[in-house]
Amino acid sequence: MRGVCSIVLDTDKAFIAFAGLRGTRLISCQELEMPAPYKTKDILSWLRENTEILKAKIIAVEKKHLLRIERIFLQLPWNTFDIIKVQEDIPLKRRKKIASGDINFAKRYLENKVLDWDDHCIHDIAARYEVEGKYYKFAPLGISTKKININLLLIRVKDRIYREVESIFDNLDRNFGGFIAPQIGIFSSAFTKKDRARAVVSIDYDKSYLVVLRGQDFIIGKEFSFGLQQLIGELGKRFILPFHLAEEVFMRYFSFKETPFSKEVTIKKEEGYMNLSIQTLNSFIKDYLKTQIQSIVQEVIQINTSPEFLMSFIGRLNSKEGFYGFLNSFISYSLKAPIQKSALSSSCGCLRYGVNPFLENDHKRRVSLMQYISGVYKEYF
Repeated sequence: MRGVCSIVLDTDKAFIAFAGLRGTRLISCQELEMPAPYKTKDILSWLRENTEILKAKIIAVEKKHLLRIERIFLQLPWNTFDIIKVQEDIPLKRRKKIASGDINFAKRYLENKVLDWDDHCIHDIAARYEVEGKYYKFAPLGISTKKININLLLIRVKDRIYREVESIFDNLDRNFGGFIAPQIGIFSSAFTKKDRARAVVSIDYDKSYLVVLRGQDFIIGKEFSFGLQQLIGELGKRFILPFHLAEEVFMRYFSFKETPFSKEVTIKKEEGYMNLSIQTLNSFIKDYLKTQIQSIVQEVIQINTSPEFLMSFIGRLNSKEGFYGFLNSFISYSLKAPIQKSALSSSCGCLRYGVNPFLENDHKRRVSLMQYISGVYKEYF
């Protein structure tokens, strides 16, 4: 079976998602961890240093699931790309009904005008269209006009970086599927439509990120210093534990489920042993998490005005049973679990968007061969 793969980097490890591919439909997206932290803040250095580990992971998955990984998508780390917003009228050659090709032409026109010669555009998302004084959320196909006004969001990297990554994957005998911006990978972990106001919070190792889609426009740049590393550090301070031991306690014993007050765990420290109440541990972590998450939700309240707002959370806290029940106890918004319920990162979202870039394909309709030929004929004549 044909397969695809995506890579997402965090400061303590990397995550890789694999899936079979049937047409444009993903079959069973699975996520694996990889002991390759992203600390250099240089995507090319990370790839060069971890090529062999990555190759071994891919080959092992291919053998186990009888796949052939054809394309690899890479989610860019934050602050490694540029975002440009542009809005302009694009004249058509004559008055005509807008077709898919006209939207493509308008996007390329703005890209060529705005981007530098050495830029590589990885996303071109139309936030809104205007035709004949009317606004449209989606591509106004079939509307007769002489010009289109597009509010376009462009995300770019330097072309040399794209080409070098492409070369690295060529040496692995794999095709580079392309970069995915992190806010898009995060959003696509929970949602595959853009017709309602939605938000996704990604709680990563040393930071958290909020991505909001409202009225077709991304609210970008909401970064929070809170992350799993900070939580573990506070846990260590509270119970006088070194970081590595606090991390082990969190991973092995913390739960969002209710536990009997009498349940304890004995922890070996350098100077001896200590008994720790599981209920005390859980209560401390839940109180701390609630405070941090409420500060993120407060940002959403300032942005959101829609009564149909949906929120989702991804990250390693999803591995803890009862996480969404905990969130429901103090968040008033409707919550939706990620598409991959056990998702520890946005790797499956990155993969889903790479295969189906729905934010950029709102002007592409599935048509039969005869409809396609008929459309080409009408456009030509």
